Parts: sequence; structure tokens; C-alpha cells
Amino acid sequence: MSVYHNAVSDLLIVTVDSHRQIYSIYAKDNQLKHQMVGVDHTLPASLSAAIFSSTHVHVMNSPFTLCPLETKELAPFFELNHGKPSHLASSKTDAFQIGYDQPAWIQPLLKSLVNAKLNTDIELLYEYAAKANVVHAIYFYEYEGILTLLAWKNGSFVLANRYPIQHIDELFYFLMLVVEQLELPVDSLQLTAISSPSNAEKYLHTFKNYLPAIRTITPTDSSSGDIDESMHAVLHFFAQCEL
Repeated sequence: MSVYHNAVSDLLIVTVDSHRQIYSIYAKDNQLKHQMVGVDHTLPASLSAAIFSSTHVHVMNSPFTLCPLETKELAPFFELNHGKPSHLASSKTDAFQIGYDQPAWIQPLLKSLVNAKLNTDIELLYEYAAKANVVHAIYFYEYEGILTLLAWKNGSFVLANRYPIQHIDELFYFLMLVVEQLELPVDSLQLTAISSPSNAEKYLHTFKNYLPAIRTITPTDSSSGDIDESMHAVLHFFAQCEL
């Protein structure tokens, strides 16, 4: 993209995964204005003097565990599933707490950002779907070879999980596994994919004889720079959760 020119009305979204950061800057009309990828875990020099109306950090694909709201110590729950974390952090929704592992380098990055609000993808996706008042539903997306999905049954949230996948057949397998294990009614299941249009077509072709039609959430602006179409769709969705 072109060189970034700062405006104080711009909003900064920093997406953090296991090995890099993606800096997405949105103008006040919610359109993507600039995007860059960082791998050295420090704020790019071109953004160090910039002023933003708000700053949000999204932690993606991190190992996590869900706990009741009244739980005071999340570490035993997390370690039971994932072992020792690099840095165990927590967040809350109206229904549960999320204990999740932050990359060890995230704290210096957060200190270089002004009034940054920290969220996980699980938290943002849950809050988005909960507003829809779904009855039987699965929301899912794939990001860097990890399938993340959240499920509702009879109007109640019942599952959040991640599965490593190598191709669409494995994605389909895990979706069907969740449908069968939770005994979700296929004829009334709302299946929502956060994906690019091209991936949505692949899902439709693979699922058509087994699962209901897919509702797809796709970005309104095209991918750019080092971000491919599929990843851009996911990043844009989570940015819109904040805008």
C-alpha cells in the first residue's frame, strides 16, 4: 500500500498471532486505509509518532480454556489442557472467563501502544454471535491452518474449540464431529463461515450433501499487500467487531 499519512480520527487494529503482528489502520468511515506486517515484535517506526482515536490488539489462534465466571484461578484449568503458558492472561464475557496464552513478547508491544484495548478472537466472536440470538448455530473460521468454531444449541452457548487442519476435508470432518457430538439438528442449524468468497464456494461444494446452506461473512474491501484474501476476510471481520 502507499505510505501511511496519519489522521487523529484513524483507528489502529493490531492482530497478534504466534509469530507476527499485522497493523491495520481504518479511517473514520471504517474503510481500510493502510496495512503492514511486522515480525520483530516492535511498533513500526512509521507508526511510532502516530495518534489514533482508539487502538485495539487482537490475539489470534492462542491456546485457551473457558472457565466459569466465579473461577478465581484459571491456571489449573489452562495447564490441564495445554501445559505451562508463556504468559497466562484472562478476559470475560457475560457467560464465561477465557484463560489464554499470550506470546512472551506481547507485553513490550503493548507498552508502546497508547491505551490499547486487548481482546481475543474467541471473546469477539462470541460477543458478535450472541447478539444474533441464535438457536442452533456454528460460527467458524480458518486462520493459518487452525479451525476455530463456536457452537450454540437450544439458544445456549455450548462449545468453543480449535482444531489444526491441513485441508478442507479435515475442516468438514471437525464440523461434522461437533454436529454429531452435540446432536445439533442439521435441518435448523445456522452455519456461518467467516471467510473469503472463494473459500465460501469451496465450503458450499464440500458441505452441500451433509450440512445446511452456509451464511458467509466476507470483507467489503479487497485484500492488499502481504495479506492474502482468506486471511484478510478474517482480520476484517474482527476489525468490524470493534468499529
